[in-house]
Amino acid sequence: HFNATDRDPIASGFEIYSLTPRGAPSTYEDWLTQMSINIQNGTEADAASVELSSCIYHSLIGHIGEFDRGIKRARFAVLRLTKIPAVLVEGGFLTERGESRLIAKPEWRKRLADAICTGIDNFRTLAENKKRPFVVADYRREKSGGAAPEKESVVNPAAPPTLSLDMLYSEAPREDFVPIQTPTPSPIGTAPAEP
Repeated sequence: HFNATDRDPIASGFEIYSLTPRGAPSTYEDWLTQMSINIQNGTEADAASVELSSCIYHSLIGHIGEFDRGIKRARFAVLRLTKIPAVLVEGGFLTERGESRLIAKPEWRKRLADAICTGIDNFRTLAENKKRPFVVADYRREKSGGAAPEKESVVNPAAPPTLSLDMLYSEAPREDFVPIQTPTPSPIGTAPAEP
């Protein structure tokens, strides 16, 4: 997906969005943040979506090297109600002259798509094999001819089972899965109800 704006003709760079968790502010637009701070429940895949956005981000920085606008949170319709990890990658701005020339080149779009695929593969490695994903330094080392480090296993016994792809695809709930109940916030200026 590519971005466009009528407010800033020199806006450039890629950005990655994942769904804003319930009760957290969106990083998309200030006026939308105030309107929608508590309307979205979030999904079981929220934590995994943040991990996916991070894996794709590091891959894009390592392979493309274009200006980046970072990882952001928003309540876009394409990210809501998903049952699997979901992100929106904005690959650049069609309204910025130099960037639109790059986007018009098939070989550049292929590099962008390949970098996104690599990020997804690294997320799967993290989720399925509990091996750390590459970070920007690993991609740069690999590009310069140095050997990328072997991915070591990462096991955190205190970590919740949020990165198990089996959990996301299974029909039956896991025995050790305990849903976290988020209290509904009280409107500003009112006291919470007494239990």
